[in-house]
Amino acid sequence: MTTEGVVAAPISPVEPVVRSRGGRFEFLDALRGLAALAVVIQHVSERLWPAYFRFSQAHFGLGEFGVFVFFLVSGFIIPASLERGRSLGAFWVGRFFRLFPLFWACLIAAMLLHSINRFGLPAGFLANPVVSFMANLTMMQFFIGGGEIQVIGASWSLSYELAFYLILSLLLIGGLNRRSVPLAVLALLLIIPGAALPTMLLNGPDSNIATRSIVLAATIVIAAVFAYLAADRRTALAAILIAAIAVPLILNQPGASVLTFGYFATMFVGTVLYRMTSGEITIRRGWSVFLFAICLIFGVSLCVQPTLDSFTGVWITWVKQPTTIIPAYLLFAAALLLRRYSFPRPLLFLGRISYSLYLVHVLILDAPRWTTPVLGIPAPWLTLFTWVLGALLIASATYRFIEKPCQDFGRRMIAKIDAR
Repeated sequence: MTTEGVVAAPISPVEPVVRSRGGRFEFLDALRGLAALAVVIQHVSERLWPAYFRFSQAHFGLGEFGVFVFFLVSGFIIPASLERGRSLGAFWVGRFFRLFPLFWACLIAAMLLHSINRFGLPAGFLANPVVSFMANLTMMQFFIGGGEIQVIGASWSLSYELAFYLILSLLLIGGLNRRSVPLAVLALLLIIPGAALPTMLLNGPDSNIATRSIVLAATIVIAAVFAYLAADRRTALAAILIAAIAVPLILNQPGASVLTFGYFATMFVGTVLYRMTSGEITIRRGWSVFLFAICLIFGVSLCVQPTLDSFTGVWITWVKQPTTIIPAYLLFAAALLLRRYSFPRPLLFLGRISYSLYLVHVLILDAPRWTTPVLGIPAPWLTLFTWVLGALLIASATYRFIEKPCQDFGRRMIAKIDAR
């Protein structure tokens, strides 16, 4: 797809009081670092302590907490990246070199580790490895086949990130990208009816001609609407292509639909807070949407029927979602209010390597464990420290030798596109 003709209008400058270092907002890097560390500790701890895993499933999911922080950060910063006056094509070039090279490197590493019995692959992947691997290369594997085919377990959230980019691209083409408040409110309100939306409408166990017809109709309608709103023929074709990719994938989501709408709504809430910070909307409107989101999350959670988790054997009630999601919102709000202050450098470093850390830590969860205490330190705690330290070291290396060089190459490509 080439959409160099799509150029976003310049945005209002973000407040000069936002503390930045090296062109990066410190409060966002601090949030990224905390979110990545939360996900790592969740995954390591649930491997080492089954009792903790049961607690996290029923009461507070530290990893899910981290993911919601990531979604708020993406909702805040991605519109700024998309609307900085560059073309839509330049935006996607930057996103490609930001995300895919490291992700592909981790996929290859996972295959190599699996060959020496140091990384487990899901049964769905092993049933059809070639097709499943190709699906994983797209980073949309979660919408294609669900968790049963994805190699990097934590990468399900990346599928939602890419879907969010596609949605924003459509909104930009249609000139609706700055309608962040109504979009956020709409996404939040769709959480309630979204609970009734069936999963995997295209290739799920309950998919049929009727469900596929619904997907086809929705795709045609959305493609036609945004093609009509497009400024010229080239952007209209881009809208049709994006809709043809995004709509079927999103409607094929394999998880609970209420969560899918919740993820997208969270990202749009992050966008509203960005509009507020940049002065595009009033402070009252920004925080009103934020409070509405918290109230809605709590209210919807009260309606959740208890379900038995087949893996841990614990009952999941209404308690977990508000105790997990609302603290993520409050942490983001606190960091936003402190955006004019400096944050500790170790936390900023964690933020810089957060994407590497988020991906590579999964590769060490089948590493050897300590079996005996050392200096009175129990073996599980030794394993936790070893795995977390190992993940930090590997992430530092992948950031230095894979992630950052590819980002720099992407910036050079964007400069060429901008020059054209």
